[in-house]
Amino acid sequence: MYDGEPQLGSDGERHSLDGITAISPGQGMWLYNLCREAKPRTTIEIGMAYGYSTMYFLAAIRENGLGHHTAIDPFQKCEKWHGIGWRHVQSLGMNDGFRFVEEKSVSALVHLADQAETFEVIFVDGNHRFDDVFVDFTLSAELCPKGGYIILDDMWMPSIRRAAAFIRLNRIDFEEVRTPESNIAVFRRIGEDSRDWQHYIEFFDRDFPRHTRFLKRGVRAVARLLRRQR
Repeated sequence: MYDGEPQLGSDGERHSLDGITAISPGQGMWLYNLCREAKPRTTIEIGMAYGYSTMYFLAAIRENGLGHHTAIDPFQKCEKWHGIGWRHVQSLGMNDGFRFVEEKSVSALVHLADQAETFEVIFVDGNHRFDDVFVDFTLSAELCPKGGYIILDDMWMPSIRRAAAFIRLNRIDFEEVRTPESNIAVFRRIGEDSRDWQHYIEFFDRDFPRHTRFLKRGVRAVARLLRRQR
C-alpha cells in the first residue's frame, strides 16, 4: 500500500488508492509498539478505510499472542474504500481476533457501552469535523478504562487540534502523553471524570498564538482610538 499499488477489494477487483488516506509508517510503528508493550486485551479504531492502522493493530496481536481488535466503519464497502481494509483482514486469517462493525460510530459506541465493553487502546480516525471528533472522544471515554489510551489522528487539521485542546484543558480524568509523532494526540486515562456539572475552561489550540497577532493589532488600534476620543 505504501508503494501506491492498487489493492484488492471485496469485489475481487483491484482499485487505486487515493494517496492521502494513510497513517505514516512511523505512526503505525508507534501504535504497534504501544500495543506490544501495553499488551491490551481489547483495542478499537473508528474509521478503517484501507486498513493501514488495522494491520499494525493485528500485527501486535499476532506477536503478543493475545488481544482482540474492533474496527468501526459504516462506509468500508462503499465505492471509496471498496472493502480493501476488510479484504486485508481476511488475507491474514485473523478473523478470530477481529470484529468489524458496519455502523456509524455514534450508535456503535453507545451499543458497545450498553454491553459494558471496554477497550484499552482507542484510535479515533473517523469523520474529521470538530463536532464529530469531539463526540467520538466523549463516547470513547465511556469505554476507556483507567490506564487506557485514546488517540486522535491527523493533528495537522485545525478541527483535530481544537478537539485535543479541549481535552487537554477540560478532561481532568485524562493526561496527555508526549510522543515523537506530531500527527497524533495521545491521552491516557488517569481517573474518573469528577468535574462539577458547570465545569468549563476556555480552550485554544497550540497554534492559536500564531493567529492572534491580527487580533492584537485590532485591539491596540481600538485602544489608541479610545485614548484619542478622551
